[in-house]
Amino acid sequence: MAFRYLTVLLVLSSSAVLINAYSKGAPKEACGDMVPQHHVDPQSTPAPYELNLSKNHIKAGETIQITLKGKEAKDKIKGLLVQARVGQTPIGKFSVPANNPHVQAINCGNGAYDALTHTKIQGDGPQSVSFSWTAPKELAETVTFYYTVALNGGVFWVAQTSEKLSVSA
Repeated sequence: MAFRYLTVLLVLSSSAVLINAYSKGAPKEACGDMVPQHHVDPQSTPAPYELNLSKNHIKAGETIQITLKGKEAKDKIKGLLVQARVGQTPIGKFSVPANNPHVQAINCGNGAYDALTHTKIQGDGPQSVSFSWTAPKELAETVTFYYTVALNGGVFWVAQTSEKLSVSA
């Protein structure tokens, strides 16, 4: 009986370490497929989150505001990874207001700050986070924003998509 109890404790403590291993942002390994390294399967149900763009059409070099939010008050954000892509290539540049302690811009592709992830979020996390994205100066394409969002270390949705953003020269 003591062996069984010890085994259960060991498994539970190992799981907690794995799930909380990326509390300061998504690892570089998640950049391609946007799957966090949580060692559990993602949810297959529709995500209770949405990514809202301030505009659906901009000119190359312009900036839009973006908000990722839970659809209901209980849908908090404990972790996230956001990319703007043309095809499978991350593009553009994310920026974060100085008063937003929940997210940070990171490098995922060949550009600087072409992805956004969480910082160490305390408590349950916020219901929404806002940030900006700037289109490359020469871009004339349709952009899709992909986002992975975690309610907690074991409950997350991978590579959800926003409405399309049209960028013209």
